[in-house]
Amino acid sequence: MRVVRTVALVGLALVLFAGAGHLRRSPYYDMVGLTHALRSGDPETALRWIHVPSLAASLVDALEETWAANRTGDPARYPLSPLFRPFFRAAFGLARPLAQKRVEKEIRELVRKVALGTPDAPVHLPRWGGLPVTAAAVLAFVRFEALPEGRVRMSVVTQSPPIQLVLAHTDGRWVIVAADRAWLRHVLARQLAPPSPDVPSPTPLSPLR
Repeated sequence: MRVVRTVALVGLALVLFAGAGHLRRSPYYDMVGLTHALRSGDPETALRWIHVPSLAASLVDALEETWAANRTGDPARYPLSPLFRPFFRAAFGLARPLAQKRVEKEIRELVRKVALGTPDAPVHLPRWGGLPVTAAAVLAFVRFEALPEGRVRMSVVTQSPPIQLVLAHTDGRWVIVAADRAWLRHVLARQLAPPSPDVPSPTPLSPLR
């Protein structure tokens, strides 16, 4: 039995060794590294897999688009709204450098909270199991889809709708460089949606007599 077990382990090692080169070029490898750094309480290492300025820029782009659209209205109802949208975008552009710095700060703070497991962190990752559990979790809950220009869309299916981010291969590793635009639009639309009809509205005041 010991011989069989030894042969099986050697065979598994050879398979892993043969696939190591392919795995190293896969985004799975780097997302395991990012996730493991978060689970290990190491935010600085986790940030090596996140290009904070470009990720923040993608978020600010979506905020700018949403802000301008909300102030000019639906083109179906207001045909002239597309004519006014550039003016609102120009107004937003005046505050864009400040918004960019603020979003970058919030991204770093979010990574720190998740890594350290602070009470106000948006998600609390389990700390048990080490690297094997990290790798298994990434394989189970993360999906990748090729995009133009050599980029990759990553979907994290632990939530609905799945979190979608864009990865690029930079300096020998896959890093998060943007949030998926369609996913951002969906998230912002849900946040700005009117209250559900089944939520009771406040009772109007009776008119004075």
